[in-house]
Amino acid sequence: MDFSTVITFIKDVLLTFLTLATMLSPAGDTDAVAYEAERPDDLISSFAVVSDIHVETNNPQSYENLSDVLFGIKAGKDIDAAIYTGDNVMNGQVAEDFFFYSALRLMKPAKHNLVVVGNHDVGNGEGDYAQLRQKFIANNALYLGNFMKTDYYYRVINGCYMIVLSSEDDSASGFNMTEEQFTWLEGVLKKAQQEEARVFVFNHFPIRYLRDFAPERLADLLKEYNCELFIHGHIHDQLGADNFYSSYGVDCINLPRVTETTDYEAGDGIVVEVYEDEIVVRGRDFIEGEWIDGLRFSY
Repeated sequence: MDFSTVITFIKDVLLTFLTLATMLSPAGDTDAVAYEAERPDDLISSFAVVSDIHVETNNPQSYENLSDVLFGIKAGKDIDAAIYTGDNVMNGQVAEDFFFYSALRLMKPAKHNLVVVGNHDVGNGEGDYAQLRQKFIANNALYLGNFMKTDYYYRVINGCYMIVLSSEDDSASGFNMTEEQFTWLEGVLKKAQQEEARVFVFNHFPIRYLRDFAPERLADLLKEYNCELFIHGHIHDQLGADNFYSSYGVDCINLPRVTETTDYEAGDGIVVEVYEDEIVVRGRDFIEGEWIDGLRFSY
């Protein structure tokens, strides 16, 4: 590493630390708009999901928007978990990781914070994929106490199975599932079925982007074990009615880039409410603190 690279690294870390300290100080955004479930007395569980944060050292707006989004999620009275469906950072840099994971650790937007790996988190097709993948696993343990052997894992929250898949290569255009991960997934789904539990699956890529074997194979498995929703990002489409769709017979939700500031406003994600008789999904602007008109779906 040459001298100029060292100086740039130190500058990025210091800038990130100062930005984090400023945004998360007691004088931070305490005006986030509170919200609650439609039927709080009947609620089993509720969770927020956002995607494609893309924290980037030379894009201060991404830092600010992430901070505002996390305050917005935390304002939920009934939120049990928050899930971040990949491309959490832009370049897999230490400074970017430091801000993203420190923000989650310090702000605690939800009791459970589950992070999905995206292509940008592991180099976006460049760099040492194996090393970046291990760094992702280590960061989740170090900052969030989320210990896992691989970057695919699951957690049971209020009786709901929250299953996180991963792409086991560094491709930026699609995802790969090894037979090992597929076998693991089938085992988790069987366990959830035996417990008559609700199942939600999170991945960075949509089902149709599966490359190593036919997407129908994954979809058929999810349908066999009654997956409620498959939630992903990566596409960066603005959140609208078309983002709630069926893929190979599986109900899916395509989330936008939550920190986008060019093609559409930042802040959009979803809140999922689980009841005995239905699952309600509502689009929410976590920065403005508003429900998004026309984006309420039940399953």
